[in-house]
Amino acid sequence: MAQQFLSDDPLKRVPEIESSQKAAVQDINDIYDFVYHSAKYKTPPPTPSLGVNTLGEVPDSSWYTNRPKLSLEELKTGARVHGEPQAPFTVVAAKTEGVTPGFRIKDARGLIYFIKVDPQSNPEMATAADVIGSLFLYAAGYNVPENYILIASRKDFRLSEKAMITALSGKRHPMNHDQLEKILDAVPTEPGGKIRLMASLSVEGRIVGPFRYESVRSDDPNDLIQHQQRRDLRGLEVLFAWINHTDAKGDNTLDSVVGKGPDARVVHHLLDFGDSFGSDSDIAKDPRHGQEDWLPTSGEQAKRALTFGLVPAKWETVRYPHHLPAAGNFTASGFDPLTWKPNYPNPAFLAMTPIDAYWGAKRVTSFKEDEIRAIVGEGQFSDPGVAEYITKVLIARRDIIGRAWFSRVAPLEDFTIAGGELHYTDLGATSDLLPASSYAISWFSFDNQNSRRTPVAGSSSQVPSDLASAQEGAFIGCTLTEAKEARKGVTVIFRRSTEGWQAVGIDRTSL
Repeated sequence: MAQQFLSDDPLKRVPEIESSQKAAVQDINDIYDFVYHSAKYKTPPPTPSLGVNTLGEVPDSSWYTNRPKLSLEELKTGARVHGEPQAPFTVVAAKTEGVTPGFRIKDARGLIYFIKVDPQSNPEMATAADVIGSLFLYAAGYNVPENYILIASRKDFRLSEKAMITALSGKRHPMNHDQLEKILDAVPTEPGGKIRLMASLSVEGRIVGPFRYESVRSDDPNDLIQHQQRRDLRGLEVLFAWINHTDAKGDNTLDSVVGKGPDARVVHHLLDFGDSFGSDSDIAKDPRHGQEDWLPTSGEQAKRALTFGLVPAKWETVRYPHHLPAAGNFTASGFDPLTWKPNYPNPAFLAMTPIDAYWGAKRVTSFKEDEIRAIVGEGQFSDPGVAEYITKVLIARRDIIGRAWFSRVAPLEDFTIAGGELHYTDLGATSDLLPASSYAISWFSFDNQNSRRTPVAGSSSQVPSDLASAQEGAFIGCTLTEAKEARKGVTVIFRRSTEGWQAVGIDRTSL
């Protein structure tokens, strides 16, 4: 039989060794995607997550990066290394389709940026959401574009002779100055006559279209795991629920081929966060979003029919900060991470297990108050009260998420053996979200060749003497079971090396 744990376990990075040079452009039809997934709203039978190492963590890959602890300045910088666009700006293309109009510019350095605007009803709301959302997700480990708040003068923009505009029909036509002026007229004006925009730098590499939240890219030899089984995509629901990013569809992602020849790899990005927090990009967030699917399920329709629509849903009674238009409709009141949902069903989110959600919740709860405040500040709100309000809501939603998902598992981390004793961290207790729990401990020796466990007497955190004297290369393990709820437990496998005992395997059970 093959060994369960190899010498390089736990893996820190996924080996992506095949060239992706042949990856071609793919597209997602928005209407088909909506109709197809809206009909598949039922939760599938639970399946194990893939794309994880033997500790149950997501290793580095073209999808995800375990970033080291970031300083406040690094959190505020995020993926942004090139800086905001430099004037003058040459408009090279524009669109009138989509939720909000936008255009594409080339700055004085020749860099391409995609420009988005705020609605007149809620100045600063959508542009801030796009910037803040990208910074949170970058810090959490995902690939995102460089998003900037841009304060500019209309005179800084000039139209390229080759500029094209895409109409609602999808047809492209040469763009004229009147069309550019019409787009700029829709932008809220700042004091002094300037306009505020969101500039998103084009991602590095050759663009090959969005990825789907299910299946794989058949033209990428390194894309071997069904997307709906990836823990970094399943657990992403928890982060999206935190920042209320409800437009969680494949068309708001982007793949690009970075490198050439044998070094070419597909890198997977998340983008378009203008509908996050209290924003729906072109208006304040519809209170229904995050609570119900765009297309009501049969159960939701039946409930409304039985009550003749006279009994309001909980989300219909929530109050929002209408005195803070830049905050949109964002609140912690009525927020339940166990029932939060995107605008329409996402196959990876539907497949999320409590253990996937725990992985996501660890990332959310890792953000401290000063870190949240620093990132929200990058939204550059003119009213300090808006930043303060959004910060407090995020802190409240963070804690709700931690309590909800930490209570479904044994939230234990940082397993070590030192001085002949087992040590670990109870995240629920150290984060002041849950009371400390008691755990029953059982020990065993582990045969790595055939995965056989042999129980050893001992029920305390002290390593039994029969195991403590094991030689280098030996494996031992323990199972911790919550005293009040036996379904919540953690089994940890340790391997002895010249430096002592190292945790090489973690397996969790959940409610």
